Amino acid sequence: MKALLRASLLTGTALALLGCGGSSSGSGSSSSSSAASSGSSGGGDGGGGGADPGDPLTFDVTKPGPYTCGHRELSTTYTPPGGIPSRTIPVHVWYPSHSTDGPQTIYHAVFPDSLAHDDVPLAKTDWKSGMPVLVHSHGHEGFAGNSARLMCHFASHGWLAVAPEHVGNTISDTPPVRPLALYVERPLDVTKSLDLVAALPKDDELSGKADMGHVAMSGHSFGSYTAWVVGGGSLDPAAFAASCQSGDIADCSDDLKAVLATDLSEKRAQVIIPMAGDADGYVHDAGFDAAKVPVLMMSGSLNPVGDDVIFAGSKKLDLTWVDVEGGCHQLFGLGNTEYGDASCAALSDEDGFALVNPWVVAYARYHVLADRSAQVKGLVEGTTSISPKVDFEHEGP
Repeated sequence: MKALLRASLLTGTALALLGCGGSSSGSGSSSSSSAASSGSSGGGDGGGGGADPGDPLTFDVTKPGPYTCGHRELSTTYTPPGGIPSRTIPVHVWYPSHSTDGPQTIYHAVFPDSLAHDDVPLAKTDWKSGMPVLVHSHGHEGFAGNSARLMCHFASHGWLAVAPEHVGNTISDTPPVRPLALYVERPLDVTKSLDLVAALPKDDELSGKADMGHVAMSGHSFGSYTAWVVGGGSLDPAAFAASCQSGDIADCSDDLKAVLATDLSEKRAQVIIPMAGDADGYVHDAGFDAAKVPVLMMSGSLNPVGDDVIFAGSKKLDLTWVDVEGGCHQLFGLGNTEYGDASCAALSDEDGFALVNPWVVAYARYHVLADRSAQVKGLVEGTTSISPKVDFEHEGP
């Protein structure tokens, strides 16, 4: 299996499959959590001796921040509702450091990350109440590090980035037909990941460092479904029933359908950022307007996913739509050219990341941290742009 994945990585084939799309912490019962699955908590003197770079709200969003990118893999165990068995999920975190004196991060023992280093010391930052948090949901048959460049961009700007691995829907364990339980588990994985980092043991270097009052949520491809549900989008019972009837969704039960009719949103998320996905058809037309937080939809012009329909149908959302010319599905994941289509090569991976990552950081700073600095305000309100390749639309407040 690993040999095949390595071959796919080297040739660029099969990567188009990665990340493809198709509540409050009281949901379910949490049984345990762990911060020991990838070795030590980092240790060190709180940042490897680097100089204090100052107020993170002064950092230029169009460039990587002054911190290096630390990485750890944690885990948490919980029991979802609806008769779903107890599940243990890896939870990856990326955090600011001043050190690169640690092993290079490799996801699934296959995908190396040139920017992230495991278990390096946490840097001291100038946040008054801890690091703001970005929580991210990967796509269908993806993995937690599928959008690692975005995670490290946030870490370099002093944020804590968190990504659950959606066990049962990853590169190595997705069944031929998605079970209905996945649609319950995905948003709950987000909630339980936030619960984990909010309550780490006192001897953990990250303990007490996450600011749960300032949280942004992003999702790529099928992760867009997760983002919309986390943000309060209203699910369509008829769509689930039809997919169960047709066999497009497996292992349906009345208990699971009942759970999907409840509120699975995550109250700590203050914005959602669905990227290259449209909720997979399970948020009904009016359901998008039910979202309780501002929304930044991001898409690539070479991978239309229906954002135009959502935008045209929105009546009351604070909704921004950013479409990147020449962008393909993996523009928001492994890199734009990894899709395998020759037309995607016109926008290089690096140029693509340089368009996407600043936008997400700016949007998060604007809505989560009330940042109205000239650079952030200009981007988010559409009065300035970082490139003519970015098409900006906004409606609502």
